[in-house]
Amino acid sequence: MRISLLVLRTACLCLAFLGANAQAQTLRVATLEWAPYVGSDLPGNGLASRILNEALALNGDKAELVFLPWQRALNETREGRFDALMPAYLSPDRSQDFYTSMPLLDSQLGFFRRRDRALPINPRDLDTLRPYRIGVVRGYVNQERFDAADFLNKDVVSSDWQNLEKLLRGRIDLAVVDRYTGYQLLSQNAPALREQLEFVDPPLEVKPLYVLVPKKRAEGEALAASLDRGLRTLRRSGRLQQLIAEAHLESAMNTREVAAHPLAEQLPATSDQHGATLTPRTTTDLLSWQASLL
Repeated sequence: MRISLLVLRTACLCLAFLGANAQAQTLRVATLEWAPYVGSDLPGNGLASRILNEALALNGDKAELVFLPWQRALNETREGRFDALMPAYLSPDRSQDFYTSMPLLDSQLGFFRRRDRALPINPRDLDTLRPYRIGVVRGYVNQERFDAADFLNKDVVSSDWQNLEKLLRGRIDLAVVDRYTGYQLLSQNAPALREQLEFVDPPLEVKPLYVLVPKKRAEGEALAASLDRGLRTLRRSGRLQQLIAEAHLESAMNTREVAAHPLAEQLPATSDQHGATLTPRTTTDLLSWQASLL
């Protein structure tokens, strides 16, 4: 009888193990070269990639990154050719085509200018940008009001580095680039010229970086929910802060508070189920940990 029970228990454990492995997935995730957040030559493919992999591993899954030009990555993921896309800004249009979870990280999006041409602009007043040629990247979602401002002179290119090169050559007046990506690209590609450009404060917008799961993917909603659970577990356990520290970023207490709803940062302030108002925090509160990248 004891032998029979032992055999039965062993069989059940084996079935459970096989079942868990049958559910484990290797997800094909479209991405781009976007240091310091993600890159094929960065340790662990960058901080965003390491966070994603650890969140997926909690469910036995893992990611296979495919590096592509951004517009192609976005289009092909939207069509369901990839399981997910990251790291990405979220917009009302994209929310029609993608599921998402809590953000991986935040970025500061804004303008670079030449130090020898300290243009008198105010990122919060788009009218101050009217006289200038502004470099933007094809397919990127920037700030909603800025993207809708047809009265601005926008010069479209294929990458952030193209924008910075044009700015260095004086072919444009401003370039819309993430603060830390801009300084990283300058340090890598033109270290002698790094001090010729500067980021204009305040940022145009503080933007969360998401993993987007296409709605055309079978069980896409379940994948987004599983990823959300994994990310929240990393945060509650302190592992998220540890990953940030291991990336040599400042892991102070002022990292962003995770919204109750993944779209909360993109929508007007609302009340949660307990009646508390959800409002965005200030730039200083959200991003103090990123200052060490400068």
